[in-house]
Amino acid sequence: MTLNSAPRTTILCVDDEETALYFRRLVLEQHAYRVLTAGSAQRALEIFLHQDVDLVISDLQLGRDAGETLSAEMKRLRPHVPVLLLCGASDQNSSSRNDRLDKTTSPEKFLSRVKQLLETRPRVAPQSIQANQNGYPVLPADGEMDTVRALLAEIVESTDDAIWSKTLDGTITSWNRAAEQMYGYSGKEIVGRNVTLLMPPDLPNEEHEILVKMQRGEKVDHFETRRMAKDGRILNVSMTISPLRDRRGRIVGVSTIARDISQQKLAERALRDSEKLAVAGRMAATVAHEINNPLEALSNIFYLLRQDKNLSELSRQFVQTGEDELKRVTQITRLTLGFHRDRYALESSVSISDLIENVLALYSRKTQSLGVTVDKQFDTLGTIRGNSGELRQVFSNLVVNAIDALSMRGDRLILRVRERVNSHGVSGVSVVIADNGPGIPRESLCRLFEPFFTTKGDKGTGIGLWVSRGIISKHGGVIQVKSRANRNRSGTVFSVFIPKTVAREGEIRESPELHPLSRAS
Repeated sequence: MTLNSAPRTTILCVDDEETALYFRRLVLEQHAYRVLTAGSAQRALEIFLHQDVDLVISDLQLGRDAGETLSAEMKRLRPHVPVLLLCGASDQNSSSRNDRLDKTTSPEKFLSRVKQLLETRPRVAPQSIQANQNGYPVLPADGEMDTVRALLAEIVESTDDAIWSKTLDGTITSWNRAAEQMYGYSGKEIVGRNVTLLMPPDLPNEEHEILVKMQRGEKVDHFETRRMAKDGRILNVSMTISPLRDRRGRIVGVSTIARDISQQKLAERALRDSEKLAVAGRMAATVAHEINNPLEALSNIFYLLRQDKNLSELSRQFVQTGEDELKRVTQITRLTLGFHRDRYALESSVSISDLIENVLALYSRKTQSLGVTVDKQFDTLGTIRGNSGELRQVFSNLVVNAIDALSMRGDRLILRVRERVNSHGVSGVSVVIADNGPGIPRESLCRLFEPFFTTKGDKGTGIGLWVSRGIISKHGGVIQVKSRANRNRSGTVFSVFIPKTVAREGEIRESPELHPLSRAS
């Protein structure tokens, strides 16, 4: 047999991170290795049982250390096949054992270890894998199969992905712990029920289409769709669906591996929204800039009309009203330009009271239309060093949230600005923005500053308060919230404390003072 006809060395790579798996395969294939890949311990064991493998390279962390369990079972089934576990820097004994390698190791050292393991492995003739009349591999004997099943069950229970099986008519037959956590149904509740229980009302035919594909022996990889949890929440999921076969190769059921990608979808949506907002901001700034020329002309026209001694008293009143409205348009234009330009402003002297006054001016018509009483008490200008555009964004977000709450219930918006020295002797500005709206439920209150969490449904992106907290933290301050959602007495209070100069790194900062909620009720 010539060198060119010699069988290539086969390496099985296992990792639930697709990107890592992809580039690891490329590195090995550049050195003429034949590489098989598996994205889960379950799939890896199936390949290991049915293929001649010379070396296994697996991530240690395959869902709660399943990589180590997989390695032990592979060594029991085929002791002559070496298994190399790739460890993170935080994994114990990552460099003290010959069967482990740190993931941060250079490709050269990685390839050297691979070559070493292949050269020193026991020389055992490969076991032929018999196939039945349909061409499907014959699985191990019953005693060994029991062990394999037990291992697969352990892997399925330890993984972070939801895994379940069902019959060809959609009846659920197994349900792992991750599925319980994702969908909210316990195994006792859902095993024996039809999988259509998880289908949203607007996808009535999708499950039938999937089962038809399974009956034809097809596999569905990374199918993104939606499913419904027990509490009615709609989840965005990525699913891999495969037909299950018996020992004779007949299709007897379906297995599903699902991953919740709701947060990923929210992040993508927030990114799209932020891009739209950036474009809208630039367009608004352009429009506001172009409006300045006709505004100047109108201002001059009103001035000339006022100089006309022949103008009647009624006409003078009209001119005065026109000038007042023109001033309002000019102010809105200036603020619109300010929102765009101030985002890129360097640190400067900023008056918190003036920022809030500007924000209120933009939303004055809305508060008036809602019949909201604006209760302001600005004891100081609240001058600090900071980025005016970023701080304007924070207080605009807090004011808009309060007005949105008052559009549902309530009639009072409270704003307080005062100087304060905390118990650590840090001098700063304390700001309170409160409303007597419907309040925030306790279960939502603890998640309010999480990215992409929103109580506004489709109207919110869930990034406003998260970004606001980051801005206040960047300025060395803190932001807190207190809310009551009782029917008879409700409201929300946001309190912000910003030091006049940014606190030194590691300095303990006092939490801002929260006004009693009764002030907002």
